[in-house]
Amino acid sequence: MKRDEEIRMLLHPEEYTDEQLDKMLDETNATIPDVNEEWNRFQTQHITPKHSRSWMQAAAIFAGVLMLSGIAYATIQMAGSSNNKQETVKQEANAVMVSQQTITEATNDSTTLKPVVFEDAELGTILNEIATFNQLETVYKKEASKHIRLYFTWDKTSSIDDIIDTFNKFERIHMTREDKKLIVE
Repeated sequence: MKRDEEIRMLLHPEEYTDEQLDKMLDETNATIPDVNEEWNRFQTQHITPKHSRSWMQAAAIFAGVLMLSGIAYATIQMAGSSNNKQETVKQEANAVMVSQQTITEATNDSTTLKPVVFEDAELGTILNEIATFNQLETVYKKEASKHIRLYFTWDKTSSIDDIIDTFNKFERIHMTREDKKLIVE
């Protein structure tokens, strides 16, 4: 059979009978490669000799030991820094106590009781100063309420209850006080 006719038979088998297709398949010469011979050829071309493998194994062991020593060093450094963090926390706590004493002392000074004007400031910024001045903790029920922008004049001689009443007159703000907490809903 001619090559063109074989190609036509492959592309359009519906045009030929089963006998014609069988005849074409019988006439086709396909060589089957020897698997062992092909494997040996692949091994010689692609698989490295044993002495190269031992060098690669030594490199892998060295990399593993290096990685483990790095992890051990990092663990030791982290353990040492946790002691420093505890000392830092103690120092920060002392600093907060000193600043609270300073604020308490400052409330008695008449020059610090001047009104504070906030222009286009976020509620979180305003309440942070008021809460610090009155030694209160601010709790926000909704994170978005921190970002409400206001123009506000804070008279430091006003009581915290008067300030809460003033803020509650705004539509989007509702505040309450429970013990030492200023709660914003």
